[in-house]
Amino acid sequence: MANTYVLKKVPLGPALKIAFILFLIIGVIIGIFYALLISSFGFLASALNDPSLGGELGFLRGLGFVLVPVIAIFYAVFATIVVAIWVLVYNLLASVVGGIELVLERPSGASGAAAGTPPPGESGAHVPQKDSIDGF
Repeated sequence: MANTYVLKKVPLGPALKIAFILFLIIGVIIGIFYALLISSFGFLASALNDPSLGGELGFLRGLGFVLVPVIAIFYAVFATIVVAIWVLVYNLLASVVGGIELVLERPSGASGAAAGTPPPGESGAHVPQKDSIDGF
């Protein structure tokens, strides 16, 4: 039995928490990639034993891994700001033109009622409650 819901508003707080954590993880992955890349230049300079390169590029060996948390935090903060802007724009547009329509279906093994029959106290038509979907 499919029920239709309309996502009229996205709560800003939970969306920003999830976005920050998600982009922090992605930032760490990107930071590790750049750390390996930058550090490889430092190791290359030391492997060449060229005194002119050792001073300029030698510090890159340690700098690459110092940049991992810096890149991760900057990526998470700026991406979260972008997500905040998108959530605010969505909430504004959804209040004007309507939200995204979601069609949700109860799993066949759902507890409570048998599949295909409405829960007790409801007729065939389902009227969504305010708290029918957590957080929305």
